[in-house]
Amino acid sequence: MKVQFVESLLTAYAEVNLSAWDNLRLVLSECAHHGCEARGFEVEFVSDSGQAQHYWVEVGDMWLDCGRTNAYSATITRLSDAQVSRANTKKALECAILSQEQIGLLCMQNAHFDHC
Repeated sequence: MKVQFVESLLTAYAEVNLSAWDNLRLVLSECAHHGCEARGFEVEFVSDSGQAQHYWVEVGDMWLDCGRTNAYSATITRLSDAQVSRANTKKALECAILSQEQIGLLCMQNAHFDHC
């Protein structure tokens, strides 16, 4: 169930490039609205391009990368076990849950901004 939900989430928002923080809020909010437990983290992560701070979401036994903490435009990607094992530190984050209307506005504002 969770795998299908996460896959549908990734598909639904594949074309929406929000900031990493907004991606985090979006994923946590969508999970909350669908009764799927999720937790957000700021993670120090060693990637192919070096060490960086990222926002990650844990959904069951899956991890999603919402982007570098300073990214103003990032995609949400599913992390492999190998990538998760390269996390140095994880700091749990508190994040207000957005309503469905707020999620819609967030995506609409981003689309408008991208085309201006």
